[in-house]
Amino acid sequence: MSGLIASADVGGTFIDVVVTDTQAHVTRIAKVLHRKGSQGPDIVGAVDTLSRGMGHGIEAVKMLVVGTTVVTNALLEARLARTALVTTEGFRDVMEIARMHRPSSYDLHKRRPPVVIERDCRHEVAERLDHRGHVLTAVDPAQLQDLVAAIKAQQVEAVAVSLLYSFLDPSHEREVAEALSVLGVPISLSSDVLPVFREYERTMATSLNAATIPVMGEFLDGLTRVEAQSVGRTFVMGSGGGSMTFAEAQRFPIKCAMSGPAGGAVGAQAFARFHDLPRLLTIDVGGTSTDIAMLRDGRISTTNERSIGGYPVAVPSAEIETIGAGGGSLALVDRAGRLRVGPESAGSTPGPVSYCRGGRQPTVTDAHLALHRLGEKSMLDGEFPLDRQAAIAAIETEIAGPLQVTWQRAAHGILELANANMAQAVRMMSVGRGIDPRISCLLAFGGAGALHAVDVARRLEIPRVMVPFYCGVFSAFGILSVEASYDLQRTWWRALDAVTLADLQAVTADMQEQLTARARADHDSTADPHHVWTVDMRYIGQSYALAVELREITTDGLAVSRQAFLREHRARYGHASETDAVEIINLHLTTIVPGAQARDFQPPAGPTGAPIPRGTRDVWFSEEAATSCRVFARNDLPDKWADIGPLIIEQLDSVTVIGPGDAIEVMPRSRALSITLRR
Repeated sequence: MSGLIASADVGGTFIDVVVTDTQAHVTRIAKVLHRKGSQGPDIVGAVDTLSRGMGHGIEAVKMLVVGTTVVTNALLEARLARTALVTTEGFRDVMEIARMHRPSSYDLHKRRPPVVIERDCRHEVAERLDHRGHVLTAVDPAQLQDLVAAIKAQQVEAVAVSLLYSFLDPSHEREVAEALSVLGVPISLSSDVLPVFREYERTMATSLNAATIPVMGEFLDGLTRVEAQSVGRTFVMGSGGGSMTFAEAQRFPIKCAMSGPAGGAVGAQAFARFHDLPRLLTIDVGGTSTDIAMLRDGRISTTNERSIGGYPVAVPSAEIETIGAGGGSLALVDRAGRLRVGPESAGSTPGPVSYCRGGRQPTVTDAHLALHRLGEKSMLDGEFPLDRQAAIAAIETEIAGPLQVTWQRAAHGILELANANMAQAVRMMSVGRGIDPRISCLLAFGGAGALHAVDVARRLEIPRVMVPFYCGVFSAFGILSVEASYDLQRTWWRALDAVTLADLQAVTADMQEQLTARARADHDSTADPHHVWTVDMRYIGQSYALAVELREITTDGLAVSRQAFLREHRARYGHASETDAVEIINLHLTTIVPGAQARDFQPPAGPTGAPIPRGTRDVWFSEEAATSCRVFARNDLPDKWADIGPLIIEQLDSVTVIGPGDAIEVMPRSRALSITLRR
């Protein structure tokens, strides 16, 4: 593909934008404040400015891929559309019965999040299939007419249809959808969203999908105006690591719930391959949250057991742990006199106190600035000045005063608490899955990732931290490299020993045909789609399964998958049996459309001479005293340059803090920073 391609990662505080010329290998980046309701125009403006800086106009951009947290935020904030549910008679209350798990076993006052659909908007139809998909009770057309009238009177914005055994035969759901089409509102069918067993998870995923269609529609309307500016094609990043067309994203917004963080995971995979890193932990610290992922053998695993805002989101997504800790996380002293940091965030409006946009409560960013880990002109090459005195004053008033400590100790307390929360998330992602973080490498990115990574690594005894060149917009780079993909799951419950090759080939051929047809309807590419299979396996008698790759649709391929299941079971739970019977639960297919996405993110060539510090500043690495610290510009560091901390390295999109005694080296070609922690 000639011309330019672009990506945008819409975060809680900033929108990161990348434009690259795939032929000239020239890349430009930008960070703009996220203004709610104006994401589309802001993305257009940033892409246009970067394109013109490269000697082109926005009409030269042939493709734009956007990652967004719009669905995640809607779930976290319960900003969901008024939705109706249609389900099988007797299953009206399945989303309230749920799994009967308490959110907290010992907190008697803890409550589950509110139900997605109120009971009066949940309707039953007298239909039934048996467990093999045979019709026991057909759908009554007369009852459907009454159903239409009842839902129409409720003036809902969307409808979810989740019938008991629709994953075996979707015909009853389609009859219901056809009758409801006269309402003129979007309709989500569980047989389309998540055609697998377990009615609670399937009903929740379908209901959440329906309830977020209007939210995603509003976001996509803004991006439609981007296409009107002569951008060739616009895609949305999906949760599983591929991009989706507007039509797919509008139909399945729940599959975009982890859209932005998945971009960082895709970028980390490319980084791991380039540097031959078999075990890699990633920490992506933005303005409102921190995302943690783990790569084994250069690949990131997927999960269908995610929860967002207390709601189960059972669609496949990159396995990423997200916590409410970022640069904008608010610090406060609670009524018990304890310091708390997050999960509430100042966002971009009003933002941290030092932004001088009306914020009064100090944030993690304010603590970095007060301790001079950040300089007043560290952000965006000085084009976004920060007010250090305002940050110190806020910390003194809101934190130090109530706790009766110095502002230095209060600021350190804020960072220590934020780092502890991040380290716990890294521990859950690694130790909780059978991986020793002490033999791993930590990859830091996001606007604030390199500010925290060394401290987090020290807590977990991780020996090495790496910071990619474009670390502040790294997720946007990952988004830029993804290819369009389509996902389909199907429950196919079989004892592994009873599977016949003919049955396996029949079901996989049917699934592959469905996705290939959808892909070719959306894309003009003449190349054949690439298909990736995974299979959910478990021991007979277990409740939950583990997903492993199915590399070949053969009996030998199943045998290889069984061995992969045993290895994963042993790593996750500490034991595995070679003799116990294993069964297949679900098949999962990802169909990838080959494209001309950017794959070569070589940074600009570095200088050849020794770098000269921009200056020095006193940095409080401890609360007792400040240490004089040299400050370098990232662009001034040549390949293979090495030094010993304390050091501060500043760049347009981020700041890296290297502690006293830590060793740093600039990796050749990629110009990534490799930081070896002192012992």
